[in-house]
Amino acid sequence: MLKNPDLFRRNVAGVAMLAWPLLELAAFLTSPPGSTHAPDVFASRPVQVQVSALLYQWGTIALIPAILGLAHLLRTRMPRTGNIGAAIGAAGAASAIALFTTDFYDLALAQTLPAEQAVRVTEAANELGGFVYGMLLPGFLAHVGVLTLMVGLALAKAGPWWLPVVTLMGIVGPFLTMGQTPAVQSIGALFQFAAFGWVAVKVLRMPVADWQAA
Repeated sequence: MLKNPDLFRRNVAGVAMLAWPLLELAAFLTSPPGSTHAPDVFASRPVQVQVSALLYQWGTIALIPAILGLAHLLRTRMPRTGNIGAAIGAAGAASAIALFTTDFYDLALAQTLPAEQAVRVTEAANELGGFVYGMLLPGFLAHVGVLTLMVGLALAKAGPWWLPVVTLMGIVGPFLTMGQTPAVQSIGALFQFAAFGWVAVKVLRMPVADWQAA
């Protein structure tokens, strides 16, 4: 497979499309309860916090080749949409990867400082302009890029009409269920799996010649 670059890239794209929502699902299910990084919760679940943060990070890393794979399917059908979606989505995902390192710092603060002081430090860090405008907000561009690509696939008849609808439900699901149990919040990942999984199966079953000509 390594000697055939087209086969290799097709397989990497397809596997990444499956890995992203599955890792996101596992990250939600293993995340500690609550919508904030409460020091008492973090301090009582150090292993759970680290496992969830790593799963989120690995899932977001997998999202980058998945995005590039979606863009490849639009290479001849809607090249501008594919290029714009890939650029926005990959840049957003790359920025989002760094966000999950904050879980480790919040855990360290919870383990070494009184709860009130740990909260003040976290709040101060979250209000820094570099964090807000350089990392947090750009991270949301991953969703914009993915949705752009899914809309492109639907418009180009390279995927069913419901792809962008289900993708959007997967994006907004965690925000609409914020404060609920991790199991409830994980519903968004299931919608993502439905959309990305459909494309992944198509990609992995696609003959290499069709992948080259996409």
